[in-house]
Amino acid sequence: MELVYKEKLKENIEEGIKTQHKVDFDELFPDKRLENLEETELRQCQLILLRILKIVAYICDENSLTYWLDSGTLLGAFRHKGFIPWDDDIDIAMPREDYEKFLKIAKEELPDDLYVQNLDTTEFAGNTWTQIKDRKSKIVLSEDAKYHQGFYIDIFPMDSYSDNFFKRVFYEKIHRLLYIKVQAINAPLKKPFFKGMNFPKNIIKILLKIVFFVFAIFDYNKIYEMNLKSKDKRIESMKTNPKTNYGYGTEVLNWDPMVKAEDIMPVTKKLKFEDGEFSVPNNTEAVLIESYGNTYMQIPKVDKQVYHNLSLKSVLTKEEEEELNRGFHY
Repeated sequence: MELVYKEKLKENIEEGIKTQHKVDFDELFPDKRLENLEETELRQCQLILLRILKIVAYICDENSLTYWLDSGTLLGAFRHKGFIPWDDDIDIAMPREDYEKFLKIAKEELPDDLYVQNLDTTEFAGNTWTQIKDRKSKIVLSEDAKYHQGFYIDIFPMDSYSDNFFKRVFYEKIHRLLYIKVQAINAPLKKPFFKGMNFPKNIIKILLKIVFFVFAIFDYNKIYEMNLKSKDKRIESMKTNPKTNYGYGTEVLNWDPMVKAEDIMPVTKKLKFEDGEFSVPNNTEAVLIESYGNTYMQIPKVDKQVYHNLSLKSVLTKEEEEELNRGFHY
């Protein structure tokens, strides 16, 4: 047993992972959901997510791992000093190496009421990145979901892409570009078809379907499977790229923004988010412009303030909790 411990300690030191006693997160960041029942269901959800973020940020800080607020969470911190009012998730990002180290630590350090969901912990992850899920709540995004449905925060791996155009497009990004094209071409026409702005938009969609008809024959699932088969080789290859840019991990198919490395690093700044402060990119405004354009400070119209969920439930009965977590263990 002592030999095994020493080997594990040596492995952790070599990987830059601190070995420490498991933190009592119930004491450090107590779960206060039962004290927040007077809040709206959405606000209860946000407060539970905030606790998860605090725990993840604490683990990163204690182990010298780099993370930063990303996407709508970064926009929320910059524009609202907290959640975008209608947001029901949290997004953070990590460089690939820190992401991999975090996942090794998370299984040991996270409290029992949180679940690490990714393709290594469940057959039906629903996506190709990691989500930290709450075991005592439920968010319904799809009626036939096979993945764990607890409230969650997204953790995205960030890769450095090659400066060589052909390697970047035809090897590192090929599945993502195909997936996005198929999404665009196969998107249904808006109803009512011939009223208001729907009419010109639908005409453009029809023209695109005709011009790029080849993409209509691709299948989402096939692209997804092809992506997974080659992702490990691509990830290892991309680790040797010079750190000149950052984009969502090569296995993440849904989005394609890429920012200069100097706009992310060094991640030494923090912004207020609700009642805490969390790490943000070095040039936050440049990152927000890349994601949302120059109008990122403008509040969208009400019809654009879209929720992710079909329903939320912050407090479950014992039976509901058992049902939610059945089969999801690691």
